[in-house]
Amino acid sequence: MRILDKYLYKELYSTFFAVLAVLLLITFGTEATKLLAIAVEGKIPASILFQVLLLKIPPALEVILPLVALLSVMLAMGRLYQDQEMVVLNSCGISPRYFQKRVLWFLLPLAVLTGWISLVVTPWSFQQERALISQAQATSPLAALVPGRFNQLPNSGGVFYAQSISQDSELENVWIRLNNQENDLLMIAPSGYFEVIDGRLALVLLNGRSYQGLSTGQDLVVRRFERFEGYLPEIQITPPPKHRQETESIDLWQSENLREQAMLQWRIVMPMSIIVMGLIGLKMSRTGPREGRFAKVFYALVLYVVYNQFLVTLNESIGDGEWPVMVGLWLVPVVFLMFAFYQGSLKPKWLVLPNVRSLFKAREKDL
Repeated sequence: MRILDKYLYKELYSTFFAVLAVLLLITFGTEATKLLAIAVEGKIPASILFQVLLLKIPPALEVILPLVALLSVMLAMGRLYQDQEMVVLNSCGISPRYFQKRVLWFLLPLAVLTGWISLVVTPWSFQQERALISQAQATSPLAALVPGRFNQLPNSGGVFYAQSISQDSELENVWIRLNNQENDLLMIAPSGYFEVIDGRLALVLLNGRSYQGLSTGQDLVVRRFERFEGYLPEIQITPPPKHRQETESIDLWQSENLREQAMLQWRIVMPMSIIVMGLIGLKMSRTGPREGRFAKVFYALVLYVVYNQFLVTLNESIGDGEWPVMVGLWLVPVVFLMFAFYQGSLKPKWLVLPNVRSLFKAREKDL
């Protein structure tokens, strides 16, 4: 390997990992916020938030890796233009085709990695996420109780409130109201805990009061108690539904369902997008002497959004039967790949500024 090859690969890989780290942090922040909101609603136990967040990495990589390839190639190669290193290399006989080959060799391992993530790891991560949540809900009977909120008991059996619930099932400032056909009971206690009695989960309250007959029209009966043991109505937890992303790629290949065929094409197009976006990044890295290194980052982001939106739109159209499966999603990467290899200028002629020196020469002749 030549010294120039090592230099280019070092620039490409260092920029790639830097951009990947930034985008992963942004994605982690977004997903963590969503998971915290779901945990507050009591849909998943808080103890498995970090594990669920880790399982969100493969689907996130499937989406952001093409963008990382676009930005990393554009920034790394753009620095060569900005520092006039590309001018020196071109004067030494290094052709643009050489850089296309080196960028392509840089993108091929990333495309293979993305294909493995898209076809194998992403379905596995969705399966593991659903299994993890289901197992946590089954093994933790308190998963449906959210501290600091009024929790409805099943079958309109009442309302349960606790200011805090520790990992040892200890409760603080408990408020529970049980409604049934016989009586209406309200109990308040400063502390309590859950205990398994005779194979069932029982609520134990300490040093509290009970109020009976608040809304039944009967005489109000107030009692003090040092210890109360009672069984709550069985807390039913709805397991998470099966996500269609869980379907393995081999099953998608054998399926005749339009939506599943569209999903398979999506998984295959993702590694192709690495090549397409990387070559577009090489094209957009060409900057003039007075253009900054980040002059075209905004246009690159807009281009990626347009590319991804085309894929999403055609994916939905295939699933609805409005777009032929044979054409499928392949049209989008082919069109953008043609744009990547197009060597002409995309600027309209009226946007191209005339040469300042020629203007001054023309002005001198007129004078």
